[in-house]
Amino acid sequence: MKAYISMVVALLVLAGCGTEISYYKRGVYYENKGDYGKAIREYRASIKHDSTYALSYMGIGSVMMKNKQWEPALENLLLANTLGINNQDFFMMLGQVYEELGRMDLAAEVYGRAIKDRPDDVLLHLTLGASLEKNRDFEGALAEYNSAIALAIDFPEAYYHSARMLTTLNKVHEAEENYLQALKLKNNYVQAQNNLTVLYLDSDRIRKARESAEKTLKIDAGYVPGVVNMGIVHELLGERKKAEGFYRKAIEIDASSYIAHFRLAMLLIGDQRDSDALEEFNKTLEFRPDFSPAYNEMGLMALDNGNFSKALECLSRAVAIDSTFAIAYFNLGGIYSNMGEFRKAADAYTRYLQYARAPSDSTEIQSRIGILLSAGK
Repeated sequence: MKAYISMVVALLVLAGCGTEISYYKRGVYYENKGDYGKAIREYRASIKHDSTYALSYMGIGSVMMKNKQWEPALENLLLANTLGINNQDFFMMLGQVYEELGRMDLAAEVYGRAIKDRPDDVLLHLTLGASLEKNRDFEGALAEYNSAIALAIDFPEAYYHSARMLTTLNKVHEAEENYLQALKLKNNYVQAQNNLTVLYLDSDRIRKARESAEKTLKIDAGYVPGVVNMGIVHELLGERKKAEGFYRKAIEIDASSYIAHFRLAMLLIGDQRDSDALEEFNKTLEFRPDFSPAYNEMGLMALDNGNFSKALECLSRAVAIDSTFAIAYFNLGGIYSNMGEFRKAADAYTRYLQYARAPSDSTEIQSRIGILLSAGK
């Protein structure tokens, strides 16, 4: 019996029991079971045996990611990379960590390195596209989404994301074609149908917008963005009661829909129901505190009531949230002018021209800036 036991022990040693590899494998086992404490313990035991065992650093990084401990995850993944780990799975993990830390440029870079490993991976192109989009590289994002289309011409999500970027880049006709192709491949694609409605609204094609909104609600009658857009369609058609009904229906479905509260508030202002509108603006900001258009509109309401200090507070908040919010700068320019703060007014109008998209009043505003600067000397 003793000889048999000794032989088993010898075989276990030869198989790697107690080595960095066996500790690592036990770490993977515990990680897959969701027992992260034991997984970390085994990975660290592996490193204690061999401080250069890269896979265990990657394992610790993986567990830290699952625990949303992004900085320690980054530290361990970078150690794994230094020790030689550089495959696609690793770069996907590293890219996600960089995204969570808000380092979008580095996320895009490592996703790009992952693609070099597997250039035909459609989902990876979509991931890189999303990363570039977050980094506001819209042309780069479009290129990746289009690469996904080239690799899988029957993949509706690729057309959908490409269409979104085309819309952002003001390529309306191409965006429309891609939304329609996405819907051809997946006729119940509610997000694509709803986005097509928005495209038609933005390009003043109200009849088409209505048809698209109806199709959206046929796919999903409770889809809140679609309900809101149907309200916008009716509002633009002058059917204000119907519009209000759709906005309130959207809120009934989802009380936290900040955009439904905002659209209802805008409608109520037009109907001179200011106190009700203010209540809806406050609801908007309750559910989306960084929604700068609500602050802009509240500033205009305060201005209409002669409350310059409140108007200034709201509009300043709007541009603090969104430093490229052109119309809020325009409104600030008017307030500062009335307050005799001519240089601040000139600066606000300058920023308006900087961020407005092809403003039709640019010549007039430039003249106004000159007058203000002269008055402010």
